[in-house]
Amino acid sequence: MIPELSYAERVVLESLTEGLHSKEIATRLRCSRATVENTIRLLYAKLDARTRSQLVARGFSTGALRDAGEGPESTTKGEG
Repeated sequence: MIPELSYAERVVLESLTEGLHSKEIATRLRCSRATVENTIRLLYAKLDARTRSQLVARGFSTGALRDAGEGPESTTKGEG
C-alpha cells in the first residue's frame, strides 16, 4: 500500500535520497530547519521507520518514491 504523502513530505523524502541534511533541505525549500525536522518526524511515523536510511528504503519499497528510471517520462518514444 502506498502511503499518502503531502507535497512537502514527498519533497523532503526525495531530498533525503540525495543525501541532503535538514539545513540543506530547509534552504532548498525556503523554510526553517525545524519545519524540515518536523516533516521528517511525520515521515518516520507514516513509513514506520527509525532512521533516514530506513525512510528512503521504505519510500522505494512502498512505492512512495520511484526509481529515476521508472515512470512515463522515462519511456523512449519512436523506437522501431
